[in-house]
Amino acid sequence: MFFQGEPYRFEEFVVDTRRATTGADLLELLKKAVGRYGYDRISLWVIDDPDLPMSAHGRGTLHNFPEDLRNYYQENDCVKYDPILIAQRSRPQTVDWEAFEKRTNYRPVQTELYNVARSGGLHNGISTPIWGHRGLSATLAMASSERTDATLADLDLIAAMSAQFYTVFKRLYGHSVQEQKDMVYLSAKETEVLAWVAAGKTDEDIATILSISRNTVDSHMRHIFQKLGVHSRVTAVVMGLSRGHISL
Repeated sequence: MFFQGEPYRFEEFVVDTRRATTGADLLELLKKAVGRYGYDRISLWVIDDPDLPMSAHGRGTLHNFPEDLRNYYQENDCVKYDPILIAQRSRPQTVDWEAFEKRTNYRPVQTELYNVARSGGLHNGISTPIWGHRGLSATLAMASSERTDATLADLDLIAAMSAQFYTVFKRLYGHSVQEQKDMVYLSAKETEVLAWVAAGKTDEDIATILSISRNTVDSHMRHIFQKLGVHSRVTAVVMGLSRGHISL
């Protein structure tokens, strides 16, 4: 199920998504990007994001998940006990459904939920949380319609793609990119540090380049994380690129 042909580089994905003018276009680009890893089912759930109108909130805001599974989730009020969602409210990390289930003691109703998902055609699922200043803003779920060995997850890259996808989604349905940029101000030094992070430099490298201490670099990174509402270097770079604070 892995796609053949030329690799779809992350830099190309960033450029292409910036040009997207509709949610459908944006979803197709993400399908193209993650399809190389075996994921052909995608669902965006906007949970609590003050930058977006309520009309943009909800489970499956953009999706190609089977409708009967979405109906099952709603009719059984699964939001109250979905173990992946519960985990993501406290941990800003992409969660592998199968691996998480193996190391967690699920209640019967939770096991049933994911058995229904598998029987309905969602296999090898992962969910990437999108965090904001108020906690979990959204989650982006991906799965394969095939069963065994159908995916090859590069979780860091998929998390970066998810962050870029969501930033553009907010441009289309909420504030513009310029408005988002105006809401967050990075100092000149923070911008410089983030640019070097985007160039692949470590904190120690950046300290040497800028003639500052490693602790000062750490302090700048903490401020950048706080201002951009992120929890990883990869996502900080994606946000910085998308909002125009830095460029490739």
